[in-house]
Amino acid sequence: MKKRENIIIIIVLVVIILAIIGVSYAAFNYSREGTTLNTITTGAIKMTYTEDDNIISMSGALPTTDATGKVRLTEGEYFDFTISSEITGNVNINYEISAKDVTSSDRKIDGSNIKLYLTRLTDDGEEELMTPETYNEETSSNNFTGRPSGEMSLYTSSMNGSESNRYRLRMYVAEEYNPQGDGGGLQFAVQINVYGKDGEKPVLSAVDTLLAKVNPEDLDYNSATDNQKKEMWTFSHPETEQTEALTDYRYIGSDPNNYVTFNDETWRIIGVFTVDDGTGNVEERLKLIRDESIGNMAWDSNSRNDWPNATLNTNLNNGGYWTNSLTSDAKSMIGDTVWYLGGSGSNNDVTASMFYERERGTTVYSGRSTSWTGKVGLMYPSDYGYATSGGTTTDRNACLNKELFNWDSVSDCYNNDWIFNSAFQMTITPRASDSNYVFRLRGTGYVRSADTSYANGVRPVVFLKSSIKIVDGDGSSSNPYILQS
Repeated sequence: MKKRENIIIIIVLVVIILAIIGVSYAAFNYSREGTTLNTITTGAIKMTYTEDDNIISMSGALPTTDATGKVRLTEGEYFDFTISSEITGNVNINYEISAKDVTSSDRKIDGSNIKLYLTRLTDDGEEELMTPETYNEETSSNNFTGRPSGEMSLYTSSMNGSESNRYRLRMYVAEEYNPQGDGGGLQFAVQINVYGKDGEKPVLSAVDTLLAKVNPEDLDYNSATDNQKKEMWTFSHPETEQTEALTDYRYIGSDPNNYVTFNDETWRIIGVFTVDDGTGNVEERLKLIRDESIGNMAWDSNSRNDWPNATLNTNLNNGGYWTNSLTSDAKSMIGDTVWYLGGSGSNNDVTASMFYERERGTTVYSGRSTSWTGKVGLMYPSDYGYATSGGTTTDRNACLNKELFNWDSVSDCYNNDWIFNSAFQMTITPRASDSNYVFRLRGTGYVRSADTSYANGVRPVVFLKSSIKIVDGDGSSSNPYILQS
């Protein structure tokens, strides 16, 4: 691999020569010369340029408006080219398309009267990359891409994987140019170049990194590959009383690749969720749960299921846990989030999807809050229910349609659910028909409500800020994801 400062790509894409037809108006004939030059290839990078057969050859071109110049599609009025890459490893190509004045004639029209327009061809048509701009050379070079000074920059971008992009170039005389009295015989020629340098592949956000591997909602778990089973699954949810229709992405099964080092401890990623930060800003964030309980504690020592005033909430967000158990780095990664506090009035006949709807509903015991904005909370019953992949006897769909109260009788459901760990675990969701009951996951795999004064296992849950990145690891227990602010 050549050093980063070495130019990986210097491709002469096109030479466009403007020959004179010339009458009293300065009419032009566009023609294209040039050959394709392949890029330098290394073990990690290969980038190629391909010219299409079409040639810019406009006979009798006159000054024209941007509206006309931007849509010219007659044969010979545009030029298409393709830039492709094959990249492996943590490598990135920063490239730039530029135009260089190579007019050799003494009878030259000034570049300020020439406009260039660049688009990218997509399945839906053309995407504008550069609005029509008059020719204007840059006075300084671009060390980021390797473009020298003395050329006009048309477009700058990067490639960090195998991809192919098609571009379309148009060039025309600006509407403002008055050809009267120019004597004809004017020329202007440009050479279109592509420059580029290699660099480190940009680090995506943790959300984007994980969503790139997510499985579709309709993929059958038993038909998925071993690698697919380790990644997140898509879940679509209808509108609730407190939320619009949402899609989230969750890890399921007995041991997915959702291990992450956080707070110098092992945590697990529940998934990626669309959340409100309490100010109306809505974004997708990573939701984490501590792999092990921090100990058995009462939800509220005063036997009230009012989370904003619960003693456990105080401990997690303002008391001993927040003060003494979280590192400063971990605290800086956690974002404020709206937690929904809707409850269910019953233990029985409540499936994961029913819990999801009620958690985000407004049915609560008299005087209780329906939401709370803060940093550290607990899992929902639906988090537990949705995390199962089911087994050979009772498959995933059967588990999702089974009320959580009766999961203890279906070992395929809880034994193939990574959140289950044979311990009593607290959730944040209250029982709406009582003043002092909240739901908890029992050690035998089912969900039932209990008095808030009972001590149960506490696994803190947090939503990370959207800017957090994954910089290492594959999410397995032996190589957990490493996070960075």
